[in-house]
Amino acid sequence: MAETILITGANRGIGLALTKLSLIKNLNIEACFRDKKKSEELQELSLEHPNLNIHEMDVTNSESIKKISQNINFKVDILVCNAGVNNGKGDIFSKEHNEQAIMDVMMANVAGPFLTIKNFYENLNVNHGAKIAIISSLMGSQQHSSSNAPIYRASKAAANNLMRTISNQFINDNVIVASYHPGWVRTDMGGSHADISPEESAEGLMKQFLNLKSNDTGKFFNYDGSVLPL
Repeated sequence: MAETILITGANRGIGLALTKLSLIKNLNIEACFRDKKKSEELQELSLEHPNLNIHEMDVTNSESIKKISQNINFKVDILVCNAGVNNGKGDIFSKEHNEQAIMDVMMANVAGPFLTIKNFYENLNVNHGAKIAIISSLMGSQQHSSSNAPIYRASKAAANNLMRTISNQFINDNVIVASYHPGWVRTDMGGSHADISPEESAEGLMKQFLNLKSNDTGKFFNYDGSVLPL
């Protein structure tokens, strides 16, 4: 039986590229998105491919996640926490860093993976070695000397810390947990001048997901498989 991958933020950017690549690899796909009005391409794909199930789900809302977790047909082999937001790239004095924007970023980028993993844990295919991938960013590494995007950086640093903590909890549960820098990708978030396309990022990430081993748990990887500093 084909493996099942669940992807959050699957309606655009890296998430959509991962969804399309999963179709090419004949995986069963549970693709989740927050806003149906911004998910036209994903909806069209679901009509063409019976192995693609789509779900409107808010990763910052436990009840929304539980509703989906109770209605998927397969055990999840790969859980990809991809949904995320950025409130701006300015410095600490930027108007973009107001209270509501800070809350939005922290809820999506930190609480989002936490709640997704918590509420989908029972759906994981632990009997065959489930994998959890949190899409983070090199901007969250403590090894930097930049002063821009402080809230986004802090949220991704927290996502990496969350990955380490959860990997420690699941160390004996046959569940591998790792986080990933997807590269600087030409998406709405990365901008048009970024280094690589969503498809290139997805190719690298998928290769890493499929080849994850137990001794990879708790690590932060680049999309090309190299280990990055937390």
